[in-house]
Amino acid sequence: MKTEYITLKEAPLTNNCPECYSTDGMILSFKQKRVSSKFLVKTKSNIVESINCKKCENEIFPGQWTIDIERVYDYHKKTITQSSGSLRFTKLFYLLLLLILGIVIVGYLYFFQPHLLGMNI
Repeated sequence: MKTEYITLKEAPLTNNCPECYSTDGMILSFKQKRVSSKFLVKTKSNIVESINCKKCENEIFPGQWTIDIERVYDYHKKTITQSSGSLRFTKLFYLLLLLILGIVIVGYLYFFQPHLLGMNI
């Protein structure tokens, strides 16, 4: 299974970084998790938020946030449009489903309705 994150929104922050006190380089990102396999693609409904500083290359965890960072976070959280979770099947899934359904129908006709196939028993 392949896991990827869909970026819903990325916003640069001009607040001071709690680690290096730089005023530029912090990025707030909102992402949604997507898991895909050969048969289906599933998008989770929960959102993963993170703040990273590009200057000191640290992730800023919610316990380190200042009041200003929390205000900016709340504002940006309101502006994102969250897509609901979804489950989508791939073409391979439908192909296998049709193949199995065809085998079941032919098997039923062969064993229980042989006269429909032109077989005289």
